[in-house]
Formats: sequence, C-alpha cells, structure tokens
Amino acid sequence: MKRVPKTHQKQPQITERHRRFKSGFNGEQSLKFFYRYLPKEGLSYLPGLRIMHDDYYFQMDLLIVTPHFFLILEIKNHAGHLYFDDKIKQMIRSVNGKVEAYEDPIEQVKRQSYHLEKIIEEYKLPAVPIERLIVISNSSTHVGFSPSYKEAFQRVIKSSQLPNKFAEYQQKYQEPLLTKKEISKYIKQLFKLHDAYDPDVCELFQINKSELMKGVYCQKCDRSFIMQYIRANWRCSNCGHTSKTTHVEALIDYALLISPTITNQQCKDFLNLPSRSITTHLLKTLNLPYEGSRKSRSYHLLPLLKFHKENLTDA
Repeated sequence: MKRVPKTHQKQPQITERHRRFKSGFNGEQSLKFFYRYLPKEGLSYLPGLRIMHDDYYFQMDLLIVTPHFFLILEIKNHAGHLYFDDKIKQMIRSVNGKVEAYEDPIEQVKRQSYHLEKIIEEYKLPAVPIERLIVISNSSTHVGFSPSYKEAFQRVIKSSQLPNKFAEYQQKYQEPLLTKKEISKYIKQLFKLHDAYDPDVCELFQINKSELMKGVYCQKCDRSFIMQYIRANWRCSNCGHTSKTTHVEALIDYALLISPTITNQQCKDFLNLPSRSITTHLLKTLNLPYEGSRKSRSYHLLPLLKFHKENLTDA
C-alpha cells in the first residue's frame, strides 16, 4: 500500500485486500484468548496449513490435533449480521445497509475435511475422526440461520462457545486413537506437505515494479515523507526526525515486492543514496550474505525478514 501511489488505479483493490486480510488475522488472534480454556496437555495447534490434493490447494485456518480426534476451525471475523441459508448454500452478510453474499463456510470446511481424510489415506496414517467448526470471532456479530439448516446450528459457534464445544467432542471421543509417536508422525507429514501461499504481490495486482515508489520513508510522518541520508543519518525534512536504521524497512519492502537479492547499484537507486561508497558501507553493516565479486556482488535480503519478524514478536 505504501509503495504504490495513492492515485494508482489498483490502490482501492489493494486496500480492500489488506482490509480483508487484517480482519481475518485479527479474528485468529482474538480466538487465542479462548485457547487457554482448552486442555493444556495433548493438543497441537497447526495454523494455516495449505496442502495440494487432486490439483487443488485446500487451506485450513486452524487444525487442532488431539489423540482422540482432529478439529478443523474456519474462523470468520465479519461484523454486522450473518445469515446462513441451506437452500442456496450461502452466508449472507448485512452491515451498514450493504448486503454481501459469500460461499457457505460449512461447505468450505466439508471440502477441507474431505481432502484431509484423503491425505490420511494416501499416506497410510492412522484413521482418526475429523470434526469441523465455523467460529465467529467478532463478539458483536449477530448470527442467524434458516430454520431447516440443522448443521449450521451444530457447527457455527461464537468464540466464547469453543471450550464447551470442545468438551462435547471430548465426551464423544473418549478412547485415545493416537500415541505421541503417531501424532509426531502426523505433524511431520502435514508440515512436509504444507506449501505456504507466497505470491509475487506485484504480479498478483498486475502492477509494474517500475511503478513502485522509491526511497526511505519517515516513520514519524506516517510514512508519507522521504528521508535524506546526511552525515551518517537519515533525516526527515518535514519533522526533523533522524535515524540510522530506517533503510532496513525500505530494504524489506524491496525484498517483498521486487527481489530477495539486491546489487549495490540497485540499492543506491532504491534508497536514493548519493554514492556507491555510502551504499556499500550500509550494506556491509547489515552483515548480509552475498555472492559474486565486488562489481557484480549481490546481497541476500531474506535475513532482514527474519530479523524484522523476531523484533515484531518481541514487541
């Protein structure tokens, strides 16, 4: 969003995609509060598994693995009023006078369960019952069902109902079916099959990479002003803020949007630096792995992503 001009024709599409992603992420995060009321022992949480089966990727928001049963959670963080209709197999959302129709998430988790069962069969893993729930994580959302939709009454719950629903499954499946060793084998196999969704973002939105805005943004000015490198510091001409490390965020943008590697010339151009010697100095201070001789040297930026992620986690 910050590297594409605000007037760009794709900006509304990017903003909407970001809104939906953020809503889903916030829904998953809010659900963690209720995990504390589930059993502390014997549960493994596998978020975001994305697996290819029958030329089709299926992805589960969360798979909870227990010795007795598996539980697939499809998490929805929609605001407003949600109505589940079994006649047309849709979830209809009404908010602020606007009505939107979505695929019925109950059908969604049915497919996920089907593909997971087939994966279990193909890899000759021990059979285990698979339950599925749609969890509405937004506490203010009103939920309704068509009177004949009995499955929706059973499978659509609010976040606060998760501990009670989990207890029901514990009563239903009292006999343990998997040993610790078998669970470990299951998890290892599923992670081996997992293929994280990591598209080329510019290609996804059909944006030419030359259209991306260059430079180091000022973090104090809501990333709307470009900073200049003066006397070993990045300085904002608008607010006067200075920093020695702001270029790291710009290089992370480069790694995510353009390329995981960068040359001295590409770095100089993207950061708007005054000379190759300053560019070389900044790249060397990051201790990045590289390939090639001096003139053709290419630096690997992916370690910056790991460093940034660890800092976010610590924060």
